[in-house]
Amino acid sequence: MIAEQKKTAYVDVAEVCEDWNVSRSKGYAIIKQLSEQMKKENPKLLVMSGKINRIYYEEVCMKRNYENS
Repeated sequence: MIAEQKKTAYVDVAEVCEDWNVSRSKGYAIIKQLSEQMKKENPKLLVMSGKINRIYYEEVCMKRNYENS
């Protein structure tokens, strides 16, 4: 039986860099752009510098749908 990796609520720059095969500076730029987009969609959200909400990241970048889960 394969143990399932526990995923955190936020995606950090290391994971973004691995997913997109980019440098750390480009990873931070992607996170910043996604954070701004997320904040524009819902101004009441809190965003963390250098991290992005995992559900938002996977829905927008990885095209995963969590609504019907």
